[in-house]
Amino acid sequence: MKYFLLLLVPLFFISCSKPIKKEVEKKEEVTIEEIELNKITEAEKILENEEVKKIVEGLKIEPKELEELIEKPMYEFTPQEIDEYLKFIHKLEPDLRKRVDHIAKKFIGQNYEIYLLGEFPFEIYDPQPLYSIDKSDCVVFSEHVYAMALSDNWKKFFAMLQRIRYKDGVIGLLTRNHYTEADWTVNNSWLIKNITDSLPGVKSKQVTTKIDRAKFFSKWGIGQDIPVQELNWSYIPASEVQKALKYLKTGDFVNVVRGYTPDDVYVGHVGIISVGEDNVVYLIHSTEPEVKIEPLLDYMKRSLELNKVRIKENEDIARKNIEIMKYNEKLRSQNNGNPYPDEKKLLSLKPIFYGFRFFELQENALENLKKIDGPNAPKVTIYGE
Repeated sequence: MKYFLLLLVPLFFISCSKPIKKEVEKKEEVTIEEIELNKITEAEKILENEEVKKIVEGLKIEPKELEELIEKPMYEFTPQEIDEYLKFIHKLEPDLRKRVDHIAKKFIGQNYEIYLLGEFPFEIYDPQPLYSIDKSDCVVFSEHVYAMALSDNWKKFFAMLQRIRYKDGVIGLLTRNHYTEADWTVNNSWLIKNITDSLPGVKSKQVTTKIDRAKFFSKWGIGQDIPVQELNWSYIPASEVQKALKYLKTGDFVNVVRGYTPDDVYVGHVGIISVGEDNVVYLIHSTEPEVKIEPLLDYMKRSLELNKVRIKENEDIARKNIEIMKYNEKLRSQNNGNPYPDEKKLLSLKPIFYGFRFFELQENALENLKKIDGPNAPKVTIYGE
């Protein structure tokens, strides 16, 4: 069975990643027999396999319904369809990395929208809902993929999604993993392991960042007693990335590091690694306008080219800010040195790309979580205050 799955799954994954273009579409004239032969989709081929038939029968899923789900992008699924599909994919593929890869690719084409989830209806600070599948941003995409890969039905998936998204699974704006470098990767260490500093022959850069959560939460009037955190962390500069590629595996988590100087940086984007049969390391990520897959080095090359443009833009912004400061100082001099209502705001610099952080997917993630949450993991908590 295991050997069979290794042969079957690549075919299955390809069929779900892109619409199937049949050979008959390339011909000007075809016979009835040729048309009939080419009516068989990749999904039908999969469902004709005896081992797959046993899985389908055991799950009591209608083959025609499953065929439609195999051909359908994940972001068009209803909760009921997610429930059925997760049951099937977990029976079909026991390998966590392959499930992550398959599910991530099944989201390709999903529309991008930033900041689309909140805590509603359990909290009303952020009125966005806890769940949405038709759109995603980079973090939401990654959370959904990992949660689905770890869950074999809807109920477990929805709970796992919250466990990944919130510190200790406690749903609330204060406990949401807002800062990737300080919250998300730290609180999900049961799921991913930081390998940024442990890759042989690859030099990482150490940095220190101050995380001011009280300032972040101030617009909601909460969390004002949270002290500023001084976070020591690291990233792999662009010049070292090529040497790191051979250590990456399908399903690993990648952070894109951006900032204003090599020392003044933050995590500005995330995605999931997919290593192709050609050993090319790909990045699957949610970015404008939609979820896409591309070689990681192509993404880096494009980011470095954009840096050249942004460095020039920042030089222009810096000159304009000098003029703005002079203007504001003149206003204050007319107001006994005090701030003046008509002062202009300084222009924000454009962040530039500096490198990546890499995290290894923990293949025993669920077992790790059970050691924390207990045998009924994931544990999710809602506080009513």
